[in-house]
Amino acid sequence: MPITVAEMSSLLHRWSRERRRARLSARRTKVRSPFQKQMHDLWVVAKSLVAVFVVWNLVSFVRYVAHDNGDTTSQRMATWGRNHYMGSFIDWMETRVYSTPPSKDPAKNLALTAPTLAPDPTTTTAPAGQKPNTPAGPAPTTTLAPVAAIGPAPVAPEPIAPQISPALAGEGQWTPIARAAGHDTIWATSVRPLAEAGGVVATVVEIDQTDLRTGLFNGAEEPGGTWKRANRVPGELQPALLAAMNGGFRFEHIKGGYKTEGIEVKPLKQGDATLAVGTDGHVALGEFGRDINDDGSWISFRQNLILIVDNAKSQVQKGVNEGVWWGADYGNAVYVPRSAACEMRDGRLAYALVGKVNATQLAQSLINIGCVKAMQLDINGTWPVFFTFGPDAAGNLTGHFVDKRMGGNPSRYLTGSTKEFFAFFDATLVPSPSVLDN
Repeated sequence: MPITVAEMSSLLHRWSRERRRARLSARRTKVRSPFQKQMHDLWVVAKSLVAVFVVWNLVSFVRYVAHDNGDTTSQRMATWGRNHYMGSFIDWMETRVYSTPPSKDPAKNLALTAPTLAPDPTTTTAPAGQKPNTPAGPAPTTTLAPVAAIGPAPVAPEPIAPQISPALAGEGQWTPIARAAGHDTIWATSVRPLAEAGGVVATVVEIDQTDLRTGLFNGAEEPGGTWKRANRVPGELQPALLAAMNGGFRFEHIKGGYKTEGIEVKPLKQGDATLAVGTDGHVALGEFGRDINDDGSWISFRQNLILIVDNAKSQVQKGVNEGVWWGADYGNAVYVPRSAACEMRDGRLAYALVGKVNATQLAQSLINIGCVKAMQLDINGTWPVFFTFGPDAAGNLTGHFVDKRMGGNPSRYLTGSTKEFFAFFDATLVPSPSVLDN
């Protein structure tokens, strides 16, 4: 009589069950040698340790990512990984996730989200050939300055010449975004800086430091430790706070140094790009050992790679030849948002967010917007940020992104930042003494 499929299935199931029972019985009755017992015990301990390690790190990961420290969730995930020796894996992931070049087609929209300020009667656009720190003409009889300004009212920067025609509305035209001593002192604009990669958009901020003071504030994790200028702007300085910007790479990604408040966290390196805050509260950018020296006239130094632009020329290939880490792939094929500080042709300090680009495209973008010297700052995701500060609807001080691609908590520099940052203040409103003095 033929066996049905159901009967065959039942027989196979019974056979498999009996076989498992026989194997278990044999294991129980098998006599192990002392060495086999020792190896068995070690294997049990090893599995237990692995389980504890996995659970411990999972709890650590969840706790770190769940805590809102001002960074985005993806930033917290990446930071936790780098803090737990997974940097190489994260770099490898970035080279694959961010491998798409920018579009050649011109972008149809810009990225500037600057606040609107009332017109400043003390400021006009600089005529061709006139230096920015000189008045354009006789001062008006009415001024908005609450106190005496330190210097003459700055004039607005000259527009940035478009690289793509026709230009978009407002492209390259400066908008005032912050005011010190009653007159415009920080401006912003958005441009498409690369004719050959029209999809790239840059937001540029130019800063006149005549009536400003600047401080380098120290992040809770980078550099960590206890500081007078800690991970947030203290309450006594907040009425004078105008703007703030991100700093540089994590320390393991640079050969250069970091020094502030008289403490050298990481040794300063000759030839590296350096942002330095002077005893007069002004910021300078240059090559350490050539343009800037540790001669006692500086309060803070922040280095990040070599100058990416010097004498209005790209230094990317020079850096690659020297082993400079422009990003996860030495700048060749990772296209991410990148920030930079630069010295413009008019001598002023500027900040730029350009994306998504590789290091070579960043350098050319900076040259095209008018930088003669530039230093790449932080890159990737929403690490690059530039805020202006003002009251929200409830009257509380809050940060305002100047670019719609920026993200995270806009008040992170008021509540606590994981990484260092530079903050700009109206010098006429800074109390004396203050933490900016040392």
